[in-house]
Amino acid sequence: MNTLSVCIISDNEESNLTRCLKSLEEIADEIILIDIGFTDYTSRIAERFNAKVIKFPWNNNYSSARNKALEVAKMDWILSINSNESLDTSQINNLKKILSKSSYLGYKLKVINIIDNKNFDGGYFLRIIRNKSGFYYKGRINEVLYNKNDYLNKIKNTDYYIYNFSLNDDNSNVLENSNSRISIYEKYETKEKDIIYYYNLGNEYYIIRNYNSAIENYLISISLSTNFYINSYLNLLIIKSYYNMKEYKKAIEFYNKNDYRYFRETYLLISFCFKIENDIDKYKEYMKSYLIKAETNILIGFSLEYLNSNNILLESFGFNISNLLEYFSANYKI
Repeated sequence: MNTLSVCIISDNEESNLTRCLKSLEEIADEIILIDIGFTDYTSRIAERFNAKVIKFPWNNNYSSARNKALEVAKMDWILSINSNESLDTSQINNLKKILSKSSYLGYKLKVINIIDNKNFDGGYFLRIIRNKSGFYYKGRINEVLYNKNDYLNKIKNTDYYIYNFSLNDDNSNVLENSNSRISIYEKYETKEKDIIYYYNLGNEYYIIRNYNSAIENYLISISLSTNFYINSYLNLLIIKSYYNMKEYKKAIEFYNKNDYRYFRETYLLISFCFKIENDIDKYKEYMKSYLIKAETNILIGFSLEYLNSNNILLESFGFNISNLLEYFSANYKI
C-alpha cells in the first residue's frame, strides 16, 4: 500500500484533537502537526500519538503553515485535516485500497457537518493529494489548494467522509473563531481585497450576527461581480441578513431593486417577509413561485429547520461561492 502523511494545523484545539488523532491511527504512516503558537496542551496530546510537532512562526497566513506541512511530509500521499474534524474510521480499509492502486493526483472527500449534534451533508473538498505533485495553498485564510499544472481531470470525488465539528461548538467558541478570522482579514492589503475577500468577510460578520457589516461586505462583493449566479447567491445572503434582523420591509425593498433571483430560497424568504407584514396575497404569490422553482432549481442545502438559526450560513451545508461556477459548468448549461 502507498503510504500516507496526515497534515494538521491546530490552534489551541486540545478539546478536539484527541478525537481527530484517534480517527487517524489505522491509516496514518506519519502525522505532522504545525504548531502556530499553542498555549494549551495541544503539543502534549499530539506527542502521545507520535505526531511530529513542527514549530512555525505565526504570520497570520494559514496557507504558509499548510505549505510548510506539505514541504516536510515524506509519504506518498498527503491528507489535510483540521483538528476539529475526524475521519470516518469505518471507511479506512476501503480508502487504503483506492490509494494503493490509484492513478489520480488527488481525491475529494465529503465533509459532513455536525450541527446541533445532527449530520448535514457538506460539499466535496480536495483533502488527499499525491505528494510532490505540484500542489500548494493560496490565501491567508479560507485557503485553497492550487496546482501549477492542469489537474482537474486527475481529481476524483469520493464518498469517504470527514466529520466537521467546528459548527457544533458552543457559541463562545464560534464567536471567538470568527473574531480571530476577522482580525486576519483586517490585515489584508488593498490589492488583496477581491470579490472572495468581501464575501468571506461578510460571512464572518454574519456568523457573529453583525448583519449590517455582513450586508455592507456582500454589497461590495456584488459590485465587483458580473456573474448572475454569484450575484443571485449574494442577493440571497443579503435578504437572509435582513430577515434575521427582522427588517422585513428592507428585505422586500432590496429584493425589488434587482433581478438576481436565481435561487428559489429567495422566494421563500420573501414570502415569509410578506406574511409577517400581513400581506397574505403577496405571501401566497411568492410561496407559489418558490414551490414552482422547487421542481426545476437546484437544492443548495437551505433548510426550513434552520431558517431562524441566524448564525448558520448555507456554507455550513457545503455550498460555496468559490466552487459555484465549477458546479454550474459541470451540471448546467450556462
